[in-house]
Amino acid sequence: MKYKNIANCALASCVIFPCITHAAEQKGESTFSTLNVADNAQQEDGNAGSDAETYSKPGAFSSRKMNKNLQSLDATLRTMPGTFTQQDALQGAVNVNIRGMSGFGRVNTMVDGVSQTYYGMAPSSYHGGANSASGVLIDQNFLAGVDISRGNSAGSQGVNALAGSANMRTIGIDDIVRKNRQTGVLTRFTVGDNGFGRSGMIAVAGRSEVFGDGGSIGGLAGFSDNVQYATYKNGAGIKSDEFLGNDNSFMKQKPNSQLYKLNINPDRYTKFEFGGRNYHNNFTQRNITSDDYYLKYDYTPLSELIDVKMLLSTSRSSQTYNPGSLSSTNHASTTNKSEAVDLSNTSRFSLGDYDFSWQLGGKVMDTKYTRAFDNSETNQSNGFAPSGKQNIAALYTGLTINKDIYQLDLNLNYSETKVNGFKPACSAKQKCFPQGEGILNLNDRAFNPSVALSAQVTPWLQPFVSYSHSSRAPNPQEVFFANEGGGSMNPFLKPEKAETYQAGFNIIKNGLLFEQDTFRLKALAYQSRIKNYISSQSFFLCYDGTLCHDIDNSSADFNAYLHTNSLTPVHSDGYEIEASYDVEYAYVNLSWSKQHTDQPTSVASSTQGGMGYGDISDLPDSYATLDIGARFLDKKLVVGSLFKFTGKSKRLSVNGYDYETGQLPKEQLPNIPTIIDLYSNYQLTDNVLLRLSVQNLGNKNYAEALNKLNQDYYYSGDDGKSVNTSARGRTWVFGGEVRF
Repeated sequence: MKYKNIANCALASCVIFPCITHAAEQKGESTFSTLNVADNAQQEDGNAGSDAETYSKPGAFSSRKMNKNLQSLDATLRTMPGTFTQQDALQGAVNVNIRGMSGFGRVNTMVDGVSQTYYGMAPSSYHGGANSASGVLIDQNFLAGVDISRGNSAGSQGVNALAGSANMRTIGIDDIVRKNRQTGVLTRFTVGDNGFGRSGMIAVAGRSEVFGDGGSIGGLAGFSDNVQYATYKNGAGIKSDEFLGNDNSFMKQKPNSQLYKLNINPDRYTKFEFGGRNYHNNFTQRNITSDDYYLKYDYTPLSELIDVKMLLSTSRSSQTYNPGSLSSTNHASTTNKSEAVDLSNTSRFSLGDYDFSWQLGGKVMDTKYTRAFDNSETNQSNGFAPSGKQNIAALYTGLTINKDIYQLDLNLNYSETKVNGFKPACSAKQKCFPQGEGILNLNDRAFNPSVALSAQVTPWLQPFVSYSHSSRAPNPQEVFFANEGGGSMNPFLKPEKAETYQAGFNIIKNGLLFEQDTFRLKALAYQSRIKNYISSQSFFLCYDGTLCHDIDNSSADFNAYLHTNSLTPVHSDGYEIEASYDVEYAYVNLSWSKQHTDQPTSVASSTQGGMGYGDISDLPDSYATLDIGARFLDKKLVVGSLFKFTGKSKRLSVNGYDYETGQLPKEQLPNIPTIIDLYSNYQLTDNVLLRLSVQNLGNKNYAEALNKLNQDYYYSGDDGKSVNTSARGRTWVFGGEVRF
């Protein structure tokens, strides 16, 4: 009921505020500026979604269009400064990492504005354990672009988001139906050697202006199918069978996906969009299904006081495991369901020389994780897929003030979170609270303000500074981790809280060296301080019944992996640069970042230590991508090259965890060479676009940073140089698009 009251307050505010402002206007206290009607296709979810906006939007924001040079979504995310991915060949999902933070709540990862809550549990390829990670099940054939916001807690996307947000945008009707046409078809395909596999997608769309007064109706349906192989050769010519194991047929994937959208616009002011995504995969001895559905409503009448947006969404994902895939049980399944409501209104008005834009909204999100085993005893004492519920209710507001060259953004969100679930009773020899079985409830409240100031000091220079306070509530996977039943659950876990300072500038300069060239640059520095950082530690049961790190004075049959809050703050800081120079017939794009963090590791991240919960997420100390290309044949042919540099990277120490501290120490991963990819795009006709790429041109033998299979100390060898898996060697990829 509390969450419904918050949502009702948000709705009432959205209705009342325009009335108050209208009354003020009648008294002569305010005047309206020129009416601006926003392009909702570009502005939805708060992201315009173009590469150029990276340099025009103040703050740590980056945007990329997809399918430009046959790079995967994983590789595309790694071309953004301060942004990386956690790789796990056993998951089949994309896990976004922002400034060393990854996971549900640390990064609010969305698809078309819908927050994703999928939590994958993959049986390990080495033994009967499992790897786990949050992530997004998405077919990149359906993607139009991805937008990243780092260190910002503003708006709906900043609710329960510690380090930032990522929004993946799928294709819409306008991406398929060309101007002045009513129907359209878009197909995409790729095929590659060296185990790359193949994929194909077809999407059809149509629209008609049947309602008059700017109203229309349109629909889209897309179908995609992929084949991804597990076997390949690395740069040394060694087949992956040798480091993944000969029996790796279960790692072959054949995911298939569907995308549906229906747009109903009764008039030019009112828009409805129904959307749905279905994903299915049989992979790593489990059957995976994921379904997302949403309804978007936009109402923008001829009044600057009213710009109402509503998003209703429901998501469901399930994993059903093959018999024998897990050592602890013969039959297991997991399910997570998530439902959300997000409602806001934006009012625009002027007072004297000041222009204002005020947003007020609310978001309610309920997520439930459940699991099922073949016996109740296994269900109570097992670290596999903890079950529980998380409820989030938030109010958010933002005020943007513009005067002359200055812009001030003031934002605040207030959230109430609740995590609850079942805790089994502890044994008589254990001392825990509560001692008996019961329902744990963790309730928290958080105020998260942020402020940003920017100034267009010249037509080409825009400096900016910002401060943001953000928070992330503990999730059920942390609170209800149950490798030792109730003895490994923590009812006192606190939310993580971060303070982030950022300062930088944007430069957009036309005609820098030539009349038709464009130079763009975004450079910034940041510093974050995180209190109550959550990680897991190893605890033993001492003879007095308490949890301790003393292995010499403990019971041999008890070892709990308990999630705890760090007693000292975690610090991270760094520098991020994006630059672009385009002179029509040639271009250069550069992204570079350098960062440092002292965040601890989690003992439960090791597949030997538990269920592979999380993993080391420290970004390389520096990394960069240089994209150089040229255009030929009246710009129909583009030829380019990507140079990918990765600095020193970390992994879990081969020496195992420290029994005195209960933590896993880190060590340096073997050096990663610079990787070069070649690509070309050829617009054969107005309807046909062909692409060709050579990835890892130098056929380098290396292990990629933040690869889950290289984070398990148990399999890394004693020499400190061995890795469990290395990257794909030289690979040819051919693809294209046909649109008509």
